[in-house]
Amino acid sequence: MASPVAHTFAGLWTFLLFAERTKIRLRDEWRRYAGHLCLLVFLANLADLDFISELLFHKNYHRGFSHSLLTAILAALALTWIWKIAGTFWSSILIYFVAYGSHLVIDFFTGMHLGWNHSSFGIPLFWPFSTRDFGSDLVLVYGVTHGSMSALFSLANLHAVCYDLFFFGIITGGLVLWRARYVLNN
Repeated sequence: MASPVAHTFAGLWTFLLFAERTKIRLRDEWRRYAGHLCLLVFLANLADLDFISELLFHKNYHRGFSHSLLTAILAALALTWIWKIAGTFWSSILIYFVAYGSHLVIDFFTGMHLGWNHSSFGIPLFWPFSTRDFGSDLVLVYGVTHGSMSALFSLANLHAVCYDLFFFGIITGGLVLWRARYVLNN
């Protein structure tokens, strides 16, 4: 699993996509949409809440059904039924699916060693139809360990969090600069 930092950046990116698609002027209306941002960041991290059972009950359910496309679809449908974040049914499902799905994409590229090394952890993308784990041969994100409190607060996890801050921060900075240039030119 990637760190919550990586998934939080993905939730932020989903919010920025949502703001772009709905023509929100964030500079003027950011307070009004802070709840939207929090919801999308929470949704981008939601699949990893299954690790709590491992900490509390020493049962490992992590990277199970919560890391599947079916769960992403069901979460998007359920949230759209509760709140149409983008105004229309299909737009809301899409935004929610992108937020949850971003988690799956990041975890697809997560492993213990960066590069083309076939060390991806894998996720059950097509659960319940297949229990096979799918992962990329290219690992772009360090995985974190979470089996105990000492593992959770280990130096290896600190290294992964620092890497995520740098890697996803650079991508975010590039996107913001690219968008600012686009706005200035138009």
